[in-house]
Amino acid sequence: MRDAAPVNADPNECVVVDTNQMPWEPTEHAGVTRKVLELVRDPRKGRETSLLKFARGAKLPTETLADRLDLFVVEGTLADEHGTYGPHTFIRNPPGLRLTLGSKDGCVVYAKWRVPIRPGAGERLVIDAQTAQWMAFPHRGADVLHLYPNRDGIETSRIGNVHPNRQLPSHDHSIGEETLVLEGCLKDEYASYTTGMWFRMPCGVPHAPYTEAANCKMLIREGDLVW
Repeated sequence: MRDAAPVNADPNECVVVDTNQMPWEPTEHAGVTRKVLELVRDPRKGRETSLLKFARGAKLPTETLADRLDLFVVEGTLADEHGTYGPHTFIRNPPGLRLTLGSKDGCVVYAKWRVPIRPGAGERLVIDAQTAQWMAFPHRGADVLHLYPNRDGIETSRIGNVHPNRQLPSHDHSIGEETLVLEGCLKDEYASYTTGMWFRMPCGVPHAPYTEAANCKMLIREGDLVW
């Protein structure tokens, strides 16, 4: 897929995608379908962001990763030769790792292949958001689980859970931000973002997000839009 035409590849564009309205597209692998959210073809900063759906018993061929591959299990159970991962588990796989992805009972996975911004993609990480220690940010009305800071300080990722009826200060993201809504609803001056929506804010675009009656749990990444 990463040799296909670009998808949402302009880093200066705001992008909002309702993945619930996208059809699952077949792949060349039996039992594995996908929804492509972003595809950037670039030898230094190329990336692909997709949802992958594994049917019961489906498996991808074994590969040695050329790029970094970050995975987040949205639902179901994912497995590889290194372990088994339940819902809301984050797995970072560095380049050079031998990997065979599959699912015994079926799953949906948020996957990002990324050419590392700097040499060295960091160690392999496995973080189960259901058992990990979250940090409370009462002044923001939120709880946060930090997944990683990149060693060069550019990329970060976290899961945030903003409580109901909270207004966050207006801010921009100097290194860009992309978000997958896992639960609930977040709003700002541009749109409403509900479960299953993916949106990307370019560098320097301000917004003032808030919640109403529902909380909002989100998978957030910053730094991929640094060019």
